[in-house]
Amino acid sequence: MNSKKWAILGTGYIAGSFASCLPFVREAEPYAVCGTSMQKAESFASKYGIAHAFDDVDKMLDAKPDILYIAVPNLLHYKFILRAFEKGIHVLCEKPIVDNKNQLEKIIAAAREKNLFLMEGMWTRCFPAVNKIRGWIQSGAIGKVTSVRADFGLKAVEGWQGWKASAEHGGGALRDVGIYSLAWAFLAYNGESPEKVDSVYRLKNGADLHSELLLRYSGNRTAFLTGSFDMVSNHEAVIYGDKGLITAGPKMWCPKKAVLYLYSKDHEFERIESDSFTDDYPGTGMQYEIAHVTQCVLEGKTESPLIPLSESLAITTLIDSLRKEWGVSYVSDK
Repeated sequence: MNSKKWAILGTGYIAGSFASCLPFVREAEPYAVCGTSMQKAESFASKYGIAHAFDDVDKMLDAKPDILYIAVPNLLHYKFILRAFEKGIHVLCEKPIVDNKNQLEKIIAAAREKNLFLMEGMWTRCFPAVNKIRGWIQSGAIGKVTSVRADFGLKAVEGWQGWKASAEHGGGALRDVGIYSLAWAFLAYNGESPEKVDSVYRLKNGADLHSELLLRYSGNRTAFLTGSFDMVSNHEAVIYGDKGLITAGPKMWCPKKAVLYLYSKDHEFERIESDSFTDDYPGTGMQYEIAHVTQCVLEGKTESPLIPLSESLAITTLIDSLRKEWGVSYVSDK
């Protein structure tokens, strides 16, 4: 089989962004969608050219899609991942993949028991610009990585999805936007976890509204990271080495440009290489993630080499420790 049938759980903004990119991947078949009502599901299916519409998850899964993409609120991820595995279906789940380390360990065990693919939807890792950056780091283009700066701050407006900032719904800025900043640190340091984490934070509705993190690694290496719902940041990621630096932007979660600079003798730096991938954007950019997951499944892989489950577990563990320190807890933690 040279293609895989995709099912989408959810009919919101992110689900629509994902569905709009399915046609750009030849091996990805827009097969099914499930919404909270048949009207929503049928409207979504009609808009995005999806073959089948459902208002019942089990009925959709019984229709035998190959891969399920989960794009519903955080607290629902865990049960639907397990539901899909029970039906023998591979899963790509929006980040944050589940609520805590305990849940993540259980779904990883379930995926391995069933020999099924599982990946957290960190779509950033699949972009051409990020692949270029990964190559520069691994080749030693900027020497030893010594520091990382990554900021993702938004200012919540009236009518915005308030559940994202509510502990009752498993929300918080760190898990929604700050997780992208964390992912840049893990990419730059090749999956290494920090030895120590210092933080400042602001809470609202029992969840973190804002956090700034200082991650400390062996050898005096660092990462300075921001995730915020009450402050707009510059949305850039910068990776510093002892020979140069790399920038990713203008939106570091879906970067269109990667730039490499090397330090010059006069204490400045000079642009060495710049790659712009703007022309490779026929859609929202989610086609890169779709293509990657589809190819992994076609090749019989059970996890992604770009977003390994070990990294999702390390980031979830770090976030759990910060939530405990901050006094942020979810119903699912108990």
